[in-house]
Amino acid sequence: MLAPLAAGAGESLSALLQRLSAQGQLEIAGAAIYQLPVTQAFYEQRGFLEAWTNPTSVRALAEEIQQAGREGMNGQDYHQDQVLGLLDGSLELDAPSRDLLLTDSLERLTYHYALGKVDPQKYVASWNFDRKLPQVDPVTWMGEVIVNGGMGAGLARLKPNTQTYHYLVAGLARYRAIQAAGGWSRVAEGPTLHPGDHDPRVIQLRQRLEAEGILDGTTVTEPGHFDTELELAVTRFQQRYRLDADGVAGKRTISAMNVPIEQRVGQIRVNLERARVLQDIPATAVIVDIAGFEVSMVRDGQRVFQARAQVGRPYRSTPIFSDVITYIEFNPTWTVPPTIFSKDVLPAIKVDPGYLSNKNMQVLSMDGAVIDPTTIDWQLYPRQGFPYMIRQQAGPDNALGRLKIMFPNEYMVYLHDTPSRELFKRNERTFSSGCIRVENAEKLAELLLDEPVQWNLAAINAVIDGRATRRVTLPQPIPIYMAYWTVAVDANGEIEFKLDPYDRDRLILQVLEQPLVPDARRLGPTAASG
Repeated sequence: MLAPLAAGAGESLSALLQRLSAQGQLEIAGAAIYQLPVTQAFYEQRGFLEAWTNPTSVRALAEEIQQAGREGMNGQDYHQDQVLGLLDGSLELDAPSRDLLLTDSLERLTYHYALGKVDPQKYVASWNFDRKLPQVDPVTWMGEVIVNGGMGAGLARLKPNTQTYHYLVAGLARYRAIQAAGGWSRVAEGPTLHPGDHDPRVIQLRQRLEAEGILDGTTVTEPGHFDTELELAVTRFQQRYRLDADGVAGKRTISAMNVPIEQRVGQIRVNLERARVLQDIPATAVIVDIAGFEVSMVRDGQRVFQARAQVGRPYRSTPIFSDVITYIEFNPTWTVPPTIFSKDVLPAIKVDPGYLSNKNMQVLSMDGAVIDPTTIDWQLYPRQGFPYMIRQQAGPDNALGRLKIMFPNEYMVYLHDTPSRELFKRNERTFSSGCIRVENAEKLAELLLDEPVQWNLAAINAVIDGRATRRVTLPQPIPIYMAYWTVAVDANGEIEFKLDPYDRDRLILQVLEQPLVPDARRLGPTAASG
């Protein structure tokens, strides 16, 4: 239970802070105030004098809270109603209570921009991203902006300063406007609608696309006729939602259209939160967009590579983490991981005794000696521990393809080529057991090796054609980031909605909507100095 603090209680600021420290939390005008080290440090530095004596600072705080709402944050996390009440006179508090409430509001806002409201480490076991913040002492900074101004500019230093982030903010405003105007209606389920069809559901299709601004509202003679203009609009919708852009309104297209506007607004908010949490990708790095089924590389801030990828199935999801690429192996062998052995390979061997030879696989003892598979009683496993390794030899049919890009990690996940190239043509590419299959992996290898004379594409292909396994160390290790975004922005700043293959958005949105409970571990007085 929060200990309520009534207006006009007459308690000094020093006594109020002592009570906050002893109880851990207080309630001021319905706002939960939590004991945080930075709060005590801030007022200790000021000799327990009140800070919010300039009305301009309160107005600036109110505007920043409103701006946070425009950026997908929850204004009530920062005592929005109470701050506005203090401004318009509808809320009266004694001076110490007023001061503490405003300080708590600014602290929350500051750390949310800096670290995000959602602590990824609580929800993603593999998360290891290191957020490095500007070298700012939050105690000194708060004192300066409260007294001297510059609150907006100071907070802007903490938020993502990228074109993508600004486009997402603009996109959120646009979809919220659609929501405020009534959103969009559903398109009834039924047979696939093709260009040239005449059907009452075509009218619903028009209305849905008009609501999102993909089709203009020009009156047509036959609204139930699936004409060329409507076909183009359906194609644009499919491109925006990462679907097969064939201009045909089939089951998947109709299903995407019928996702409520509230869910799309939430999807943008979730990805704004992800952008705030993941701000420190360096100018040169490899980036895996898991939900986008894409791998890209940036060098000195410029994208130099972009290709389709295949990622882990939902029940063998690709983990989210960062690491460093250190070497490339050409013509790799593949040692079957234990999980894949027990779930895939062992059952296949029991059904087909020729499975191993057909797949160019060998059975090896733990010291590397080749074992005749006909001498093994496969029915004993997995009831008892399997004392051997299964290794697939190098070759065009190897599961890893012709090369693998290595950043040794505890998850045994890496980038690699694949013989299953036809799967890159699919829009939804969750096919692997956790690793990332990369289209045009040879080009990525060339860029990573960054030695145009010795390791150009011709030289790489010559090594591959030689069939010998060869490891090549990168001249400079390159960071890699395995990330997960379900919204993208195209070259024109238009929002694109992706699938959520691992169903991650829902949990993050729930946390964004829940009342904020600050974490002292993340919000210590030195947490933002990075």
